[in-house]
Amino acid sequence: MSSIIQARFGEDAYPIGRFVLDRAKALEFGRTDLVRRFGYSDLNSGQRALTEFLMTGVVPLFFEKKLAEALEMDQDFLDTVLLATARQLHDEARAQILAREDAYRSTFRPHLQVQTERRIPSPIFIAALLTTKRLRIVQLPDEAISGDEDTQDRLIRATIIEHYRERAGHVPAFGRITGYVLVLLLGYDSVDFGLPFNVMGEQAGAMQKVKRLPEATLGRKRGDTRLTGLLKNTPITVIRSGHDD
Repeated sequence: MSSIIQARFGEDAYPIGRFVLDRAKALEFGRTDLVRRFGYSDLNSGQRALTEFLMTGVVPLFFEKKLAEALEMDQDFLDTVLLATARQLHDEARAQILAREDAYRSTFRPHLQVQTERRIPSPIFIAALLTTKRLRIVQLPDEAISGDEDTQDRLIRATIIEHYRERAGHVPAFGRITGYVLVLLLGYDSVDFGLPFNVMGEQAGAMQKVKRLPEATLGRKRGDTRLTGLLKNTPITVIRSGHDD
């Protein structure tokens, strides 16, 4: 039997992690003992899975099926621990959304969102290096927001026409520009509201729902954003060709 398990940094953040650690100590189990009880023959892989499970509170299906038996615990009680963990994870996710909303709200101002033929960029690394926001968001002059109605209409139209000409009707990685949306009203949780315009700067419909643009990321693995935005300050050059690659 290996040495009795001890909590590492962050492994006791969730009810299920605290329970597993406490129960393993009571049974005088070490990490290797637990991994073997979960059915892993590759101990290194099992150790990594155990650490991730304890730190994130997310129970792999492979673990969940054997958890009660491995810890010599009644399944009904274990279910209450898993439910408490699920509630904490849910509350943390909502808290992250609220924090993002507060940050977005503090910097929001009306802007143009460029509509393109492709929703998902291809190649995606172009959008990740330059950032989707820079490629598909057009900021408006102050007068287009605070001026009288005639001034607003004139500046919005001029901004759309100028952007379309400068980009030769295309956005790198997203393809042909199909229109614009003037995002006017702050919404919530990835949705705002705005007015559609065609590429000539003419209003093309009534107020509609506008999905906020997700940012493309670039890294060696999921969640790794170290390379994202690497070229965000590089001038965008559009090369006109017979077709969009």
